[in-house]
Amino acid sequence: MTQVATPAAILAPLDELQLTRDGWLYRVQRKGEAYFVQRRRVGPAGNAAASVPASGSAAPAAGAFEPPREIVLLTGSHNMQFFWMATDHGRTVEHFPFGWLVAEKMWAPLEDTFLCPPEFHPLQTEGDWNRGCIDCHTTQGRSRLMQDGRFDSQVSEFGIACEACHAGAQEHVNKERNPVERYVVHLTGRPDPTIANPARMDGPRSALVCGQCHSVWSFSSAEARAAWNRDGTTFRPGQAALPGRFVVQPADSAHAAEKQAILASNPYFYQDSYWSDGMVRVVGREYNGVQASPCFKGGDYSCLSCHEMHSKPADEATLRARAVNQLNPAGMSDQACLQCHPAIGADLTAHTHHARESVGSRCYECHMPHSGFGLMRAVRSHQVSTPTVVESVAFGRPNACNLCHLDKPLAWTAQNLHAWYGTPIPELSADDRKIAAGAKWLIKGDAGQRALIAWSMGWAPAQKASGREWMAAYLTVTLVDPYAAVRFVAWKSLRTLPGFENIPFDFMADRPQMKVSAAKAYQQWLAFRKRRRQPFDPAILLEPDGSFPEFIYRRLLLERDNRFIYLVE
Repeated sequence: MTQVATPAAILAPLDELQLTRDGWLYRVQRKGEAYFVQRRRVGPAGNAAASVPASGSAAPAAGAFEPPREIVLLTGSHNMQFFWMATDHGRTVEHFPFGWLVAEKMWAPLEDTFLCPPEFHPLQTEGDWNRGCIDCHTTQGRSRLMQDGRFDSQVSEFGIACEACHAGAQEHVNKERNPVERYVVHLTGRPDPTIANPARMDGPRSALVCGQCHSVWSFSSAEARAAWNRDGTTFRPGQAALPGRFVVQPADSAHAAEKQAILASNPYFYQDSYWSDGMVRVVGREYNGVQASPCFKGGDYSCLSCHEMHSKPADEATLRARAVNQLNPAGMSDQACLQCHPAIGADLTAHTHHARESVGSRCYECHMPHSGFGLMRAVRSHQVSTPTVVESVAFGRPNACNLCHLDKPLAWTAQNLHAWYGTPIPELSADDRKIAAGAKWLIKGDAGQRALIAWSMGWAPAQKASGREWMAAYLTVTLVDPYAAVRFVAWKSLRTLPGFENIPFDFMADRPQMKVSAAKAYQQWLAFRKRRRQPFDPAILLEPDGSFPEFIYRRLLLERDNRFIYLVE
């Protein structure tokens, strides 16, 4: 979450690092246990962002370096790591303009790690950590914005400590100092009432322990905002509501006046985090989906239905794995759902119409599909819902069936859902009747849809269900997508396909260079196709030689939804 910047905590190679961005050269140097950043102008502002390693790069233009600034804080350690520099404005910190992609071991400009338009630049400004990240990436953070515009931010602890989930523990500590008390608790197994334990709470209260951060929330009043800025949260685990705050659910009639005020100040607020029916579509806001699920109304459903925070055994390897994935091995199975739906479990295949051991018979694959995006990947919806074609036609959200069966048109899905469950067949366009949904969304869809489909083409269950012989054609042309995050996901998925495992591509390169790289990848696909001739399903829109039919492809491209998409994680 948040750590003090030390060599042990820093994952990226910072020693003598040099990177360029927007006409600036950034140099990082180590002094003892600390790292310092300097920058100097090397070209005109507005240049495309690029990462340049210190070795082998051209000599930068002459110019004086600005005074050094120390890297003082880190955010993230699993998928990406970001770096915060000290400023001359008190405890206000500023983002180092690059992030480290952990798995890929590469640097990327900040804006290229979010799903945002290429013209949306720069993404970060001074004080962003103080006014935003501190709220949920620390324990009991207080922004403390002062009248001079500086921050005097304070935290109880960096990162997410025990208190965040178990409340203040002074009484617990005092009690457990008595060895007799400790042995009584240990031997009897009885709960200790001096500490909050989400596992002993009802569903809504337990889920809210996570939801205090993992939700799209807002303040109930200006006074609540001021109190939060000064003192931080007053929520304590076990409470039934967030004092001074509320979870923003667009489809809910509650807090209508407050939500109108939000939209008055930011008309794009809903668009940046939700599908048009109000389902949340970004990472890190899972409580919105949990709260909107029908299961939540029963009172037992919570985050702990599928997740666990403390693992056994507690060896180092297990803890490292659990740091990235907190799924409960026992709970994250069909049983998490079938304990309340035993009739379905009695004859699972009659309900799913898929083989019992297949992905199509896993409850969460159909009812919690990967329809959200963040951290450069697709993420599961945490709103339990029933897959329909209407959600795709009316709201633009790729449905669970076509996220797996990328090679099938929406009409195919509608007919099967109607035959199996009596789901009404909506009115469909000619394209939705004839063209594979995955193919159409990747060419014609908005940036959010394109990101999800590009990711799904690298997802093993979708490759198995759809056949992956045709996917390279679509992923190679997606390498020139206007959105950097879409290009990155397409490249990652392309590398999962035979013959493309080591294909080189710089998703941050300037457009002419990207076009050259994408053209080479496409030619590689055509050469690969020549060696493996087999007919394509007409819905996939590929000629026998692997090329695109020019008229249809260009028509879909001209009809692309180019509206502004910025998903706020």
